[in-house]
Amino acid sequence: MNYKIVPIPSETARSVREKMKSPQYGHPAFADVAKGYGPCRVCLKTFRKGAEDRILFTYNAFENLSDLPLPSPVYIHKNECKAFDEAGFPPELIDLPLLFEGYGNNSELIKREAVEEENIETQIAAIFALENVNYINLRNAEAGCFVARIERT
Repeated sequence: MNYKIVPIPSETARSVREKMKSPQYGHPAFADVAKGYGPCRVCLKTFRKGAEDRILFTYNAFENLSDLPLPSPVYIHKNECKAFDEAGFPPELIDLPLLFEGYGNNSELIKREAVEEENIETQIAAIFALENVNYINLRNAEAGCFVARIERT
C-alpha cells in the first residue's frame, strides 16, 4: 500500500511562531522548554527534554475535511524546522505510544487501533482497505492528541 505521512502545514507553524496564537482559533500559544517527548507536528521528531524550546497551541486536524471541528493541543519546535517529507513511517515515531484512527466522511471514526511497531505497514494497508476510510489520523495514545495524517498516494 502506498501512503504518505502528512504533518501540519509549515504555513500554520510559521503563523504560530510569528503571532504566538492558533491561526485557526486565535487562542494564545505557549512556549517553554520541552518537558516531554512531543513529538513536533512539523518535522515529526521527538523533543530533547530540557534542551529544546517548543510551542503548544490548539490545532484542528479536521479543517477542510469535516464540518465538525475536533481541536487538540499540539506541539511544534519554537524555531523553524524542516517538515517531514519522506517515504514510509517517521523513524522517530515508531517507539512512541500511538493510535491509528481511520476516518470517513464528516470525521466519522471507522477504525481505531494501537500502532504495533512490527506491523505498521500491514495495519495501514488493512485500515485503508476498510470501506469508507478516507484517511488515517495518527494520535498520541497517552495524551490523545493529533500527531499527523496518513493519506493514500
